[in-house]
Amino acid sequence: MGQQPQTRRAMREAEQARRGYVPVVIGLVAVIVLGAAVWIGKGLFTSPAPSGSPSEIPGAAAPLRTTPGTQPSTTSEPSETMATTTPTDPLADAVASCRTKWGLQSAARADAYLSLGQWGRHLAVMNDLRAGRITVAKAKVLWAETTVKAIENVAAFRAADKAFTASKDGCTVDASADGLQADAVRACATSMKTVDTVLASARTAIAPWERHLKDQSHFKAGGMTPAAAEAAWRVLWKKGLATLPAYTAVAAQGQSAACNLPS
Repeated sequence: MGQQPQTRRAMREAEQARRGYVPVVIGLVAVIVLGAAVWIGKGLFTSPAPSGSPSEIPGAAAPLRTTPGTQPSTTSEPSETMATTTPTDPLADAVASCRTKWGLQSAARADAYLSLGQWGRHLAVMNDLRAGRITVAKAKVLWAETTVKAIENVAAFRAADKAFTASKDGCTVDASADGLQADAVRACATSMKTVDTVLASARTAIAPWERHLKDQSHFKAGGMTPAAAEAAWRVLWKKGLATLPAYTAVAAQGQSAACNLPS
């Protein structure tokens, strides 16, 4: 007897079973395809081994390049251009420092002598006018002569004196040092003390002169009335008479002070 035809119920169950297998097969295929794509993409953006020179790999140093037949050197030879220290001569250094300091002091001394010389003549004109020895017209001519480049000369003294006082050099030598160089430095130190006294007086004496020159400039520019300028001048004239003599008393001695250092 042959196989009996399936019932409708059996046919429906068989059809449902076949339909259930399809999604499972499709899901498996999708997972396989996705996994293959990820593996291929990883291969495109990464490399199993680094390429290029070792210097391009973080943390790896480039190999030493050597000439065929030679070995790279592992020791360094001392440079022939390394600086060598030369022992210094304390006495020679003391002489050089003293020469620098004396030069700065001498410049300030010369500028003070020039500027205060003008101030002294300017005051003398006023003294002669007050005593009736010259006329006002004559006094104006003489005053004009005493103020030629006077502002520049005062400024030169101020600059030279500032450079001198700011310098760290000096005329000093160790007490145990002897010989011509040591004696010369000590002699210069004595001369510098003399000139120090001169400059101290010069700083005081030049102040009213500097103020008077500024007042004259203000007056010529219209910043002071004739009456105000006259009153200011009389005050500064008296200050000049009070402070200049102290400088004048030591100026000549300061000018004769010398510093003779060996070459």
